Amino acid sequence: MVELVLLVCLAGTPSACREERPGFEGLSLTSCLTQGQMLVARWLIDHPALTLSRWRCEPSSARREPI
Repeated sequence: MVELVLLVCLAGTPSACREERPGFEGLSLTSCLTQGQMLVARWLIDHPALTLSRWRCEPSSARREPI
């Protein structure tokens, strides 16, 4: 499985950035890459205080930290 990962920054403080994972898990890599821009645009409409720095698709297991 693949998930969409966004690097977003506060509009008023561009140096205050963080990663967001908006929960579009279950995407295939192809669908993430082809639909990602549209999904990001929809997500940003609901979060007007944030600006997008970049986005990527990565395997869902990549965010799990080792125990």
